[in-house]
Amino acid sequence: MNKLIGIVFFCFIHHFIFSQIDTLEFQKGYPDLKSDALTQLKNYPSPRYVPNNNFLRLYNWMSPYYAGGAGQPGIKIPDGIKRGAEIQEELALNWNYNLVISNPRIAPNEKALADPNNALSSFINLANKHPEIPLSVTIFWTQIRPDLFGGDYYEPNIMRADYPESYYLKDARINKTKRVISYAAPDSVFIEDGLVQKKQLEILIKHLTRPINIINENGEEPPKAYKPSLLNEDKLLIADKKKSGISSWEKYIATKKKYIRHLYSSQFMEGIPQLKNTAFTIYQVEGGPIDRFDWGISKSSCSKINGNYYSTPDLYPRTPDNWKNRKGAWHGWKWINDGRKVEIADGDKFFSPFVAAGWATNPEEDMRPAQWLGLLKCLSVVGAEFYYTGYFNLKQPYSKPENYIWQAAMPAYAQAITTHYSSIFRNGNVLFDSDKKPIITYPVTEDDVLVTVRKHDSKEQYIIAATLQPNSNTERIPQNKNIEIKIDGESFLINVRRQGSVYLLDKTSKPYVFYQLDKWHQYEHPSRWRKELIYEAEVFDTSISPITIKTNYKTIYDKTDFTDAVSYISLLSKQWLGYNINSKDIQRFSNKIYIMIHLKCNDNIDGEIKINDWKKDFTSVKNENWNWMKTEVPKEVFMNGKSSLLKIIDSSGDLEIDKIIISDSWVTPDLKNY
Repeated sequence: MNKLIGIVFFCFIHHFIFSQIDTLEFQKGYPDLKSDALTQLKNYPSPRYVPNNNFLRLYNWMSPYYAGGAGQPGIKIPDGIKRGAEIQEELALNWNYNLVISNPRIAPNEKALADPNNALSSFINLANKHPEIPLSVTIFWTQIRPDLFGGDYYEPNIMRADYPESYYLKDARINKTKRVISYAAPDSVFIEDGLVQKKQLEILIKHLTRPINIINENGEEPPKAYKPSLLNEDKLLIADKKKSGISSWEKYIATKKKYIRHLYSSQFMEGIPQLKNTAFTIYQVEGGPIDRFDWGISKSSCSKINGNYYSTPDLYPRTPDNWKNRKGAWHGWKWINDGRKVEIADGDKFFSPFVAAGWATNPEEDMRPAQWLGLLKCLSVVGAEFYYTGYFNLKQPYSKPENYIWQAAMPAYAQAITTHYSSIFRNGNVLFDSDKKPIITYPVTEDDVLVTVRKHDSKEQYIIAATLQPNSNTERIPQNKNIEIKIDGESFLINVRRQGSVYLLDKTSKPYVFYQLDKWHQYEHPSRWRKELIYEAEVFDTSISPITIKTNYKTIYDKTDFTDAVSYISLLSKQWLGYNINSKDIQRFSNKIYIMIHLKCNDNIDGEIKINDWKKDFTSVKNENWNWMKTEVPKEVFMNGKSSLLKIIDSSGDLEIDKIIISDSWVTPDLKNY
């Protein structure tokens, strides 16, 4: 009996221990909310973008209104609006986001704009304050109000149910609850809706003193991409298809949908002079496997951006277990895999997915930061230049922004890493199989690992992104593990982390060069990432000339083992390299700051450390072993402007550098912890 009780007790304790969340994956103090959303953002470590990169900025599809706390108990609407504008500004200044006006419909006239409980005027003022930052505007066709502009109806034409029967699709399975507008409805239906949207935008533009860079349409208006079997009973549609000369139903409905969307969008995109240089994009114009219009036709519903069509699929897994496949409308990686195959095969290397890790009222149901960051890095490798970052407050009680603001940070961390391999990103593509089909999900034997690979078009240079994915927030999996990957017939051993591991492999010479671009990222919630700034020397931002990078690694039989590889830079005389240091990261330190450089000298070395106008000479004697050189720097040296450039200058040559750490602690670092 006692033995049975012991077994039951053991099972209870085992269940209790292994069914709990890891609180390190939640903000400090969780479940108590120690910091509001804005305070959290300001205290997260900065994403490390390469300065002056040409990547398109992130698009904020989170409502600033709700992110500012509007709708939360005890928060007055004007206070929420003010805080929402402050969050927008923080995202734009420090996280590479566009400014955004979420929906101009919320203020259809001057009286509404003057209302302190209306967010639009606050966001207009912010946009005018920063003309140097691109502005995006989100519009919703299905939400326009013709009655506010002299029309007779509350809802848009495409949603009306009182037209003649000939205006609607003829199939009982389509029209279960409400009649759906036909692909062959008269042009006037769509033109009139576009004219209403034009009037709304004209009110907005009247108060802007700067241009709009992108207008994004929500894109969920009828008719959808119905299956041919649902359209074969519609005699009017069959006649229209025959008249068009298009034999395929799929190509017919894609062509008609593109035409419908152009009738709508041209009223304002071509009818408002101030929008002549504005890009127009639509949500869910993509090569997805089901319920999507033909990508080759529908993509030109949107503007080209920098000469490219960017698809707009969604990665909305919502829960950890849905990362690989999909559940109904909630898409995991397989949706991206299938859609990108179509898009890349059609010549479109880049895309701009809508992303959200989940929007449950209980944050423990949503994906956690590390798992999400790993997936975003894989998206970048298969062509995601920028993201539409979403979060959806659908009903009360609204989710607390303190619990989800981290979702705004993860796309910036992922995109910032992408700027460090911009040459391979711009001048490369995914690999292709023997049938010349794009490989989106790179094959490995582990079921819980996702790998993506991108190769330079003309060089043997590769980017590998890999992430170890849990299936629940209570699953106890390792934070990392080693896997084998084969590229062009060669086997490589690499380490994979939950938060993603992004590697550059250069095979242009032997020994190969292999190093990690995102080693400083942690698996914990970003409010818990370490304060010290850790830079792998080879991941520099700028240099005076091409810098030699070397990698020490092992070979095990026929496998190249990179799991314990050490990469470092080798400087020659008069060479230097630089690292961009964000002032807000320095702000968290005490007044004394120390720069610690892990280096090796193959000869007596003279050099210089320079930060803005401050500099310090150093000498180091010949030493074949790695050692730490430490230098104290006044804090104010770093606080001259938004960022500083830390330069390490080699005056005499033959200096090798492995790592740089900036800290306010004068302690020789233990490499095992870094």
